[in-house]
Amino acid sequence: MRTLLKFFTLALFLMSWVRTAHAQSSLRPADFPIGFWCSPPEAFMTEEQYRLIKGAGFSVVMPPCEGNITVEMNRKLLALCRKVGLQAVISDSRIPLTITGNPKALSDLKAVVKEYSHFLPLMGYFITDEPGAKQFGELKQVVETLRKLDPQHAAFINLFPNYASNDRDATPSQLNTTTYDEYLETYLNTVQPDVLSYDHYHFLKDRDRVGFLGNLASAQRAAQIAGVPFWNIILSVSHGGYRKLNENELRYEALQSMAYGVSGLIYFTYWLPPDDKTFQWSHAIMERDGKPGPLYDPVKRVNEEVRTLAGFLYNAKCLMTFQTGEIPADGKKPPSSSLARSVGKGNLTLGIFRDGMGYLYVLA
Repeated sequence: MRTLLKFFTLALFLMSWVRTAHAQSSLRPADFPIGFWCSPPEAFMTEEQYRLIKGAGFSVVMPPCEGNITVEMNRKLLALCRKVGLQAVISDSRIPLTITGNPKALSDLKAVVKEYSHFLPLMGYFITDEPGAKQFGELKQVVETLRKLDPQHAAFINLFPNYASNDRDATPSQLNTTTYDEYLETYLNTVQPDVLSYDHYHFLKDRDRVGFLGNLASAQRAAQIAGVPFWNIILSVSHGGYRKLNENELRYEALQSMAYGVSGLIYFTYWLPPDDKTFQWSHAIMERDGKPGPLYDPVKRVNEEVRTLAGFLYNAKCLMTFQTGEIPADGKKPPSSSLARSVGKGNLTLGIFRDGMGYLYVLA
C-alpha cells in the first residue's frame, strides 16, 4: 500500500464540461457532502468555531463525541449551521433502535421530528453506529417509521468495515454474516436506507492495513446494485493502533474513495476527543482548546481537491475502478474491455465515469 501511495497521482481527463443533475435526497444534496465525526463540544459551539469548520472545506456537521447531547445543544448546532452555511446530522437519545416491544418508540420519534424537521440545515437523524446483521430487522422499522414521519430527512446508519469479525459464535459477533459482501447486501435489502455508509481506518502504526481498496469495491458494488449513494468514513485522528497521518495519507484515503465513486466523505475525527481508558488521542484537525491542529491545513487542501473533483464526478456514474502496475492484494487488474488503459508501469487507481449525457471522465 505504501508503494501505491507513493505513485498515486491525480489526473482528471475531461471529455466534456457538461454535467447533469441527479435526483436529490437529504443524504444526496446538491453539493458533494464532506463532513466529520466529533463536532465541537458545547463549550465551543460558537460562530467562530463553525466558521473554522466552513473554512476547512466541510459542509456537513455530525454530532459531538462527548457530553450529554440535549435538545438545546441540537438547536444551537442547527442555528450555527444555518448562520454559516452548513448542514447537520443530529443525534437525539429519544431515537429508538426498535419499534416492536417499545411502547414509547412512536411517540418519541414523533417528538424528535416535531422538534427538528423545520430546521433548514437538517440533513438527517443519526440512528446507530456499526450494527450487526441481527439488528437490521429492527432498524428497518425505525427507518421506515422516520421516513413516514419525515420524508424530507434521512435516517443515518454507519456500518462495520470489512475487517470486522464474521465469527458467528463470537460474543458479541460483529457482522453476524459469513462474508462482508453478505453483510452489505443483507443491510441494503432489509433496511433499504437512503445511503450506504461505512468506516475503514487504513493506516496502522506498524503497517498499512490490507483491505481499504477491497472495502471500497464491495461498497461500490453493493450500492450500485441497490441504487443508493455510498459514503466512506476515513481516518484522520491518531488513536490506539493508528498512526499520525500526513497530508499525502489523507489525500490517499480521499482520492482513492473518489476513484470508486463515493457520494460523501466523512473524517474521523474533527475535534480531538479526550483521552480515556481505551484510547489516547492526538494529531487532530482541531485541538481541544479550539485552535487548529496539525491536520487543519492539510485537510483544508485535500478538501479543496475533493471539491474540485466532485464538481465533475458527483453526478456521474462510476463504470469501473481498477489498478495498474503492481496490483495490491485487494486491488483489481485492468479489464480487457476497459474504456481506458494506462501506458507504462505506474501504480495507479483508475476510476472511469460517465455522466447523464454520455460523456466520459477518467480519474487516475
